[in-house]
Formats: sequence, structure tokens, C-alpha cells
Amino acid sequence: MIKLDLPVYWNITKNRKIFVGMNWYQRANKYEINKVKQEYHELIKLKLFGNKEKIKGSYQVKYKYFYKNSGSDLRNVTSVIDKFFNDALQELKIVVNDNVNYYKESVDIVGGMDKKNPRIEIEVEELK
Repeated sequence: MIKLDLPVYWNITKNRKIFVGMNWYQRANKYEINKVKQEYHELIKLKLFGNKEKIKGSYQVKYKYFYKNSGSDLRNVTSVIDKFFNDALQELKIVVNDNVNYYKESVDIVGGMDKKNPRIEIEVEELK
């Protein structure tokens, strides 16, 4: 099993921090989205540095969301993180592909409030 956590707030510039969710994704231009996606890929690469586990078959991903604001929407956040994360898994050759032949299940859970460290904890598991 592969485990890591990712932030849900991201610094676009020195003075601008965004909440990485569908509201931002729908309003941002393609260059900003690509910049954030590439930066997330770099972070994922760093967090998985030394990971020897490769998933050769189908897999599932579990997301546990720890929110800062109780008005936030679970799927608003996990949908964008899911896209960035699975693309990175494929780019890093940890999974064969993130299409429906391999990526079979996504589980989204609310972990609770954490005002000091809002994040998504992620677990990736190969299905038998």
C-alpha cells in the first residue's frame, strides 16, 4: 500500500494562495491549472521518492479529507486532487494507466476538521 498526504491550499504566487477545488479549477485559466498540476506532480514525486511499489493490475484510491472550513464540499476538493494524483502515478510509472481498466475504485471520506493542517490523506492499494 502507498500512503501520502497532500495539501489542499496551494501558493500560486507569493501573495496568492488558492483552495484546490472545482471552484478554482472552473475559473482558472489553463496555464495556471497546468502550473499547479506540475507543481503537485513534483510534490508527489518527492513524497514518493524511494517508493519501490509498482501496481501492475487494477487499483483503488482512498481519500480522507481534513478540512479547515466546515462549509467546504468533499467532492469539490477530491475530484481535482484525484485528477492530479492519478496522472502523477501514471507519469511516475507506479501504475500502468489510470483509465477504467486499471483505476477501479475511489473512496472519499471526511476525516474531520483540522484548521492548522487541512489536507488529504491518500492510500493506494492494488486490488486482487
